[in-house]
Amino acid sequence: MGDARTVGEHTVEERRADKHWAGAFNARDLGGIEVAAGAIRPGVLFRSGKPEAWEPEGFREAAASGVRRIVDLRDPSEPGGAPADAGVAGIDYEFSPIEDPRSPRFQARFRPYMNHTSGYADFLDMFGDRVAGAVGEVFAGSPGALMCCSAGRDRTGIVVSVILLALGASDEELARQDELAVRAVNERHRGRTHPYESWQPREIVDEMVASRRASLLDFAASLDARAFLDHYGIGSKRLEAASEWLLDA
Repeated sequence: MGDARTVGEHTVEERRADKHWAGAFNARDLGGIEVAAGAIRPGVLFRSGKPEAWEPEGFREAAASGVRRIVDLRDPSEPGGAPADAGVAGIDYEFSPIEDPRSPRFQARFRPYMNHTSGYADFLDMFGDRVAGAVGEVFAGSPGALMCCSAGRDRTGIVVSVILLALGASDEELARQDELAVRAVNERHRGRTHPYESWQPREIVDEMVASRRASLLDFAASLDARAFLDHYGIGSKRLEAASEWLLDA
């Protein structure tokens, strides 16, 4: 959809979706993504890295872009609670944790955290109820939802993937979204210190993207997202109700 001419590493369409709110990173409007019944409407569904990195102006800019509520997929203790600047900007902030990092199963499988799409199926096996619950929080609300975690890559990625698959987006769209997140997070690491990750040159990032893409496509092929959500009580009626504000037919 729209103008997809390439400019640098991103298309014009992708650059329009990127949100450069003050202090924000890996922030995007998911509007324009094609799904079975049309396309996601611009200004109603967003994703990003951790909002506690945002400046006060960033929250005001996010609100001006249409963000009305933030669904943080982390335990509140991880960021230390909700940023006060969200409320000042008129943005509701809620936590919907999708993992229990203290779980022995989680600790045995993910050290130090889930950081590759090859873990998505195992993650759903452990925490399917939590992931479905977070999707339900997005569907049950109103326009202007933003999903986030720390980097906005894997925890956010798995929830966004389930939503897009349930709406009928293509597997290729999931892979495109993942690539955008991987490259954005890598740029975030440039010149910064992180306990487990660091900025990598383009050839290494290309390898990461390819590896993650293969695993993500396997995950998408193995998951019936609507059946998964229905199993946890997020049925078609809730999806249809959300589609009224999510989609342009």
